[in-house]
Amino acid sequence: MSGEQTRPGFGSGIGATVRGAGFLARSPRAWPYALIPAAILVALGTLLVVLSVHFVQPAIADLMPASSHWYWQMGRGFISWLVTILAGVLGLLLALAATPPLSAPALEHLVELEERELGVSQRQSIGFLAEIWCGLKAQAAAAMFAGPLLVVLWIVDLLFPPASVVTVPLKVLVTSLALAWNLFDYPLTLRGVPLRARLALVVKNPAATLGFGAGCTVLFLAPCFGVLMLPVGVVGATRLVWQLLEADPTLLPTLTRRADGASGAATGAGERV
Repeated sequence: MSGEQTRPGFGSGIGATVRGAGFLARSPRAWPYALIPAAILVALGTLLVVLSVHFVQPAIADLMPASSHWYWQMGRGFISWLVTILAGVLGLLLALAATPPLSAPALEHLVELEERELGVSQRQSIGFLAEIWCGLKAQAAAAMFAGPLLVVLWIVDLLFPPASVVTVPLKVLVTSLALAWNLFDYPLTLRGVPLRARLALVVKNPAATLGFGAGCTVLFLAPCFGVLMLPVGVVGATRLVWQLLEADPTLLPTLTRRADGASGAATGAGERV
């Protein structure tokens, strides 16, 4: 059977998120690693909010001149707490941004657990610095692709609101592709897959990539859910990447496929569309 006949499609991409959640639900050994992003987010967010209350509020209050008038004291307290709340919100946003990189070791362990279940050959470490460089190049490419497009679409919305009929679906499309690319980074970076080879994998499988990105976009709609559901996305990306590789031997030929091929239970014919 040719790679074109068995190539995973949009439904397989969406299903990868479901199968990622299923793997975590039935794998108690993965639970400690899956909980680490949420734990980091809660701990870091709480710390930054507490620091805002402890340092920002009194600092802002001290900067404002004292007065015996009640209305000035009320205004002084209102302004100091308003700035404190804004600082706390900024702290939460920083916590959201910092959690994924801080969770990387745990997420990489989830990749290894999923690959072990799939029967994938054990990877050889390419070195910590090489992994960082490989991942940074891939993330920079995603930012250069998605960032300008989203800014242009936002400007079009601002200048011509009726265009939202077109721009909103385009935003979803760009976001889904960028999200899928970012999640593919976890299994691909660990094996040192270069940028050009990643592009070939995505370009040859646009339907599956878009389906996976769309499924994860729904899961990640709320900002905090973007972190809480990150382990599901990483496991789903790992499973889908190997399904794509098994369907097309010409993709990343240097990576050894599973011994049981594409017909294994984890990526059986029922998952392909």
